[in-house]
Amino acid sequence: MQKLRKALILSASCGEGHQQASLAIQEAMKRIDPAIEVRIEDYLKMVHPIVDAVARYCYIQSVRYAPPLYSLFYHRTKNLKSSSRIQKYLNQLGMNELKNYIQEFKPDIVISTFPTPAGVMSVLKESGTIQVPSATVITDHAIHNQWIHPYTDMYFVGSHYVKQGLIHRGVSENKIHVTGIPIRSLFQEPVDQIRLLQKYRVNPELPTVLVMGGSFGVLKDIANICEELFTYATPIQVLVVCGRNEKLYHKINELAKHSSNFVQVFGFVQEINELMAISDVMITKAGGLTISESLAMELPMLLYRPIPGQEQQNASFLVDSNVAVLAKTRHLVSEYMQILLSTNTDHMLQDMRENAKRIKKTDAADQIYKILQKSIQAMSKEPALNLKLYKNM
Repeated sequence: MQKLRKALILSASCGEGHQQASLAIQEAMKRIDPAIEVRIEDYLKMVHPIVDAVARYCYIQSVRYAPPLYSLFYHRTKNLKSSSRIQKYLNQLGMNELKNYIQEFKPDIVISTFPTPAGVMSVLKESGTIQVPSATVITDHAIHNQWIHPYTDMYFVGSHYVKQGLIHRGVSENKIHVTGIPIRSLFQEPVDQIRLLQKYRVNPELPTVLVMGGSFGVLKDIANICEELFTYATPIQVLVVCGRNEKLYHKINELAKHSSNFVQVFGFVQEINELMAISDVMITKAGGLTISESLAMELPMLLYRPIPGQEQQNASFLVDSNVAVLAKTRHLVSEYMQILLSTNTDHMLQDMRENAKRIKKTDAADQIYKILQKSIQAMSKEPALNLKLYKNM
């Protein structure tokens, strides 16, 4: 019986979520089976370093300065058919590089946490170049045709909402597994609240607001929101995470010097679970990994200006699940903060925590590994799998 010995995970650095999901899957695989070899490759870097740099730059600039342009691109490509000229072009991007890599590494499974390599894998399998099983991990509560390809063997999704969306677009139900979005195992670990409160010098008697700017610090109006929180009339504590945006980090630190409330400013944080554990509410966009981590920590969310497209769909899912509120304007951010932090309405936060407890999925990465292992074993029994998994073109 064939065992899962080698896994290739194809990711991208356009947004931290794809990378963090890949790391979570790798961590789970190695924890459950230390003998397995798991490689994570940034697919756009594999294609060409310049392609990677340009794609990342365009993504950051568009979501920071031209959200309507990003929205237009997202919605124009949302229902692209696999036969379209654009999709055919994307499905050729890096094909030879990926084919050569797979033939050299010889993985038992190829997992895509970014849509482009999923399409390339589908074409390689359709052509008969490889017959390696292909899995796709969708890292948002959103449905977009860029993720959907005819020769993908398995889909791992964050919610039944996404599952129904895939079925509506023609994906066979038996290919879809609702596991949740994979997050690191540290979000399953018990929390020592007293130790963390001491570590971050946080007063448990005061409300604590966590402001997340995203991995690239692109949360709209984050400086203005922070300035208002720093001088909030009622005493609160504010924790601000600026991600990899050094300019924003220095700007927020300058604003913090004039704060009448307790403030701590962070750059990119690995142990974000600790900050979530000591916070009462989080102001954030609606990135797939961030919201999954927040749900795991049962942390209520105030969503502001989610990126048009996948984050807007994430926001709709969260609001419908009653674990978040959505502020579409700066004024509404202030109004919601007053409501959420009021002692007269503290039951709202408690209700949101209870709802998060109900829908959270903390073991997605473990589930993905176990399902893949069973699938590989089942496929190894099929006569079709007696074919060579790799052949030269």
